[in-house]
Amino acid sequence: MTLNERIADAISKAITVTEMMASMDVEILVIGSLAEGRFQEHSDLDFLVRRCPRNLIYAIEGKIEDIVHPFKFDVIYENEIPAHRLDRFSRHAIDARELAIRDQTTLGR
Repeated sequence: MTLNERIADAISKAITVTEMMASMDVEILVIGSLAEGRFQEHSDLDFLVRRCPRNLIYAIEGKIEDIVHPFKFDVIYENEIPAHRLDRFSRHAIDARELAIRDQTTLGR
């Protein structure tokens, strides 16, 4: 798999995660290397959960794992980030569906 194919696969899986989470009233954004345009061969997927019903906290991680396999992933809950570090995590946060539009140009599609 080429790097561009890997990026396209990662974006596709991130979109699926975003849409499934939205159907469960979970707001989730992509952060990290994929959001910042520096995704590489061994990069993982990073998600920032902005809103999540209390009964689903941590339970969503198994659903994400099923979708993004074989990618490794991290889930960070916004309400667990200390206020002084929040900007670091949210600065480049993006909805996966917007990533697909942004990267069409970058990946030559």
